[in-house]
Amino acid sequence: MNVTNLQLVLACATVLALLGALLWALVRVRTFNTLQAEHQALRQREQELISAIRASGGGQWEWDVRNRQLSFHGHFYAQFGLFEIPPEKRTAYWTSLRHPDDAARLADPLRQAMDGEVHTYEAELRVRDKNGQWRWVLSRGSVTQHGADGKPLRMVGMSLDVTARRATEQALRTSEAKYNTIYQALPDPAGISRVADGRYIEVNPAFCQLLGRPREDVVGRTSAELNIWATEHERTRLLETFARDGQVDKLNLVARKLDGTRVPGLMSAYPVQIDGEECFVFVFHDITQEQHARDALQASNSLLQQAGRLARLGVWEDMPARGPVYWSDVCYDIHGLPPGSPLPQDYVQRHVAPAWHDTFRNALRRCIRERVEWSLEIEIVRADGRLVWMRSLGEPVIENGRVVRIRGVMQDIDASKRAEALVREREALLSLTMTAASLGRWDWDLPAGTLQGDAHWQHLRGLQPGDESAARPQPWQDCVVPEDAAKITRELERHTAQPDTHFDATWRIPLPHGGQRWLRNLGKTVAHDASGAPLRMLGVSIDVTQQREQEQQLQRLAHHDALTGLPNRVLLARKLTEAMAQARVQGSLLGVAYLDLDGFKPVNDRHGHDAGDRLLVMAAGRLTRALRATDCVARLGGDEFVILLPGLHGATDCEKALRQVMASIAAPYALGNDCVSVTASIGYTLFPQDDADADALVRHADQAMYAAKQAGRNRYHQFDSASERAAQQVQADTARVQAALQGGQFMLYLQPKVDMRLGTVVGAEALARWQHPEQGVLSPAAFLPLIEGTALEIAFGTWVVDTALEMAQTLHAQGLNLTISVNITAPHLQQTDFAPWMASRLARYPQLPRSSLKIEITETAALYNLAPVAQTLLQLREIGVNTALDDFGTGYSSLTYLRRLPLDTLKIDQSFVRGMMGDAGDLAIVQGVIGLAHSFGYHVIAEGVETVPQGSMLLELGCRLAQGYCIARPMPLQDFIAWAPHWQAPAPWRCSPDSQVTI
Repeated sequence: MNVTNLQLVLACATVLALLGALLWALVRVRTFNTLQAEHQALRQREQELISAIRASGGGQWEWDVRNRQLSFHGHFYAQFGLFEIPPEKRTAYWTSLRHPDDAARLADPLRQAMDGEVHTYEAELRVRDKNGQWRWVLSRGSVTQHGADGKPLRMVGMSLDVTARRATEQALRTSEAKYNTIYQALPDPAGISRVADGRYIEVNPAFCQLLGRPREDVVGRTSAELNIWATEHERTRLLETFARDGQVDKLNLVARKLDGTRVPGLMSAYPVQIDGEECFVFVFHDITQEQHARDALQASNSLLQQAGRLARLGVWEDMPARGPVYWSDVCYDIHGLPPGSPLPQDYVQRHVAPAWHDTFRNALRRCIRERVEWSLEIEIVRADGRLVWMRSLGEPVIENGRVVRIRGVMQDIDASKRAEALVREREALLSLTMTAASLGRWDWDLPAGTLQGDAHWQHLRGLQPGDESAARPQPWQDCVVPEDAAKITRELERHTAQPDTHFDATWRIPLPHGGQRWLRNLGKTVAHDASGAPLRMLGVSIDVTQQREQEQQLQRLAHHDALTGLPNRVLLARKLTEAMAQARVQGSLLGVAYLDLDGFKPVNDRHGHDAGDRLLVMAAGRLTRALRATDCVARLGGDEFVILLPGLHGATDCEKALRQVMASIAAPYALGNDCVSVTASIGYTLFPQDDADADALVRHADQAMYAAKQAGRNRYHQFDSASERAAQQVQADTARVQAALQGGQFMLYLQPKVDMRLGTVVGAEALARWQHPEQGVLSPAAFLPLIEGTALEIAFGTWVVDTALEMAQTLHAQGLNLTISVNITAPHLQQTDFAPWMASRLARYPQLPRSSLKIEITETAALYNLAPVAQTLLQLREIGVNTALDDFGTGYSSLTYLRRLPLDTLKIDQSFVRGMMGDAGDLAIVQGVIGLAHSFGYHVIAEGVETVPQGSMLLELGCRLAQGYCIARPMPLQDFIAWAPHWQAPAPWRCSPDSQVTI
């Protein structure tokens, strides 16, 4: 190398070294000043946080999730003795102080906060202090740090009603590299590049380290070739700034390492002439650590604000001569004011409830004069006028010997105050309830082994108020019969091992004057020592002596029906199992029969439950007498019985016995002055021909009984696979009916009702039809039996009413103001809210007269629970809906019952109408019904009029209203609309002599 080149290199190195050192020193000084200011701000905010915590009397907790360690801050925790425990044991000790009953309640909120389902963890728990007393602690917190995998690493929260002090200081350190040369001593990347082509002439080791490349890969190349900048925009900004200003001073840029990591920094560059070429010396200062420090400071500010929001804790400052001078946002929120609103200088008058004015002013004067802390719980008036409870805590700030301001916190405690009031109300209610329920309260000192109770508990022990022993605790062993002591000890051990459950033990107590009394005792351990051993239990006692005495009687009744004395299900199961085993051993057949009384429900409804019970007792006696001594009859409940017939040789033997049973059941029963009759439907199966288990045998007999019912009742039927398939078919058919209802396959036809004398249409009866997709239009006989007695019955009735109202609306719009009658079943009518429900349906059609709808009910529906039904019909009449009694004369109506029902119309059953022309008995019944209707002031209508002579006869007897095939068959709505205006009565009806008018 020649001398000139050597001099040039030395000159470049000298300039680069001097400029680099100067730039580095300037940047470090400015960075240090910035960090020092930010650190001071952080320390100041920490002091404010600590002051707020001290003023509120609370404490802060932090949870290191990964290490499962809790740390605690604040004098608040001293009352629990927490700081007397080594730090590494405090987490376990704090956990041991929590009430065991609160563990389950804490788990779910903590899980939700950890999983991110909620932003804030909040829970109330009880913690035992150094005096052994339980204290309620409000704990709120949230996850403040997550790992790279998204899992929580750290939670911070507050205890009680203060902002927790957080250890938020983060040391801000910057490493300084020690280099022996100028380049090595400069920790920031630096170098020199030509202005003409942007190629690097020289770079320091820090620059190479930033890029992750050796020096020889950098020198001679440009920043674009090395892809140094995070984006092309960064490079463009650098060049534009240098071109415009001639230098670059702390330009925020983002560099990129070889691995793609982004590095924020401050770029400074200054022009320099090197060997006649325009160059610039640059220093890139990495500000990653500074940004981390700013982020930490922002996090600290956010934490302070978050802590205040979590605890509903507002910070305030007041000056004695000026009033409020600062409120945090929470303070505004507590008072119902928008944040930033003008502070109320007349605070007492505007926001302190009048009852608390003197208390507030006295506390303020005392704080200023005596320089003591401020602590108040008062009611304030929010901006919306609502009274809420607020706790205010603070302390005077003294300068030069005088109080210059008062700083503190305020907290919304309205919810807790109202909860306390609710607790007091519930305690009073509990006391009243215990008195009314004759419960005695007791307090068990477990270490001392003594019991003490209230006055009623002493009364249960047989002691009088004046007895000396009633006033002092008694050894618990003296309060129980010695034989029960071991049982009590076992229950106490179980309760101690399972504290979430109640102590529950029943024992005998000796009475002072002899005898014993049974007490059931329920309790709960409410205090434990440091080791977790129970100290105290509270509980109640109730006298169960009568229950105990009844248990023996119940045991006797456990295997027999209480009403009939027959074996019940339990005993039947045992006898059936024994009979099955005997049949297998003997090679004989066992008959299992299921019997249901036909017609029992109407008797029970008409004559009352007492009469029904007497009938069941008589039927049970007849069954027993009709069977052999080896047979067994059991009552399952209601009017259902099961009969076991062992030792049979075939179905003939079984059916012979069943015929005797049916004959005995069918004989009349005398119930007071009335004589009633019932029959029996019986299904049976033979074991082991039917090789099923015991439950299945009874079920098969039940299925066969159902088949007997379907076949007409008062008969027996043997179970076979066909009958089982039939039962399954019934279920499938019922499901299809439900699907048809939901699919809109049902429709209502209208059968006209006419005045035969006037020749006018007066109404119509709505009759359901099934528009089956395969079988065409089906009559009610095809589907109503499948609906009766199922949940579908009421749903179907609802559809009928809604559809009938739509039809009535259509008729009304066509000028046909006619009444449509709908049939209502007994279960539907007996709904407690039937009348209000009907009113709500009618309300959907405000233009429709209420008289447009009439309901028709059968005698069975009317006479079941007569009083409630009569009340429902009266409510219907009040809303304008009248009632017709359908098929009158076919049931069990008496004149007394009929008079009690608010009816409008009686319908003569079609069987009597068809028979009256040739049967004197049917004619007499028709005459009687018409006369009865006239006597009670009811309308009367005949159904099933199929011939003109039948109509003429009815007119002669005084019945003008009729319906039937002679008039018209049921028809769709549109056909009815077309038919009604043109109908004319047959000539014989129009010229029949008038009788009594029934309209």
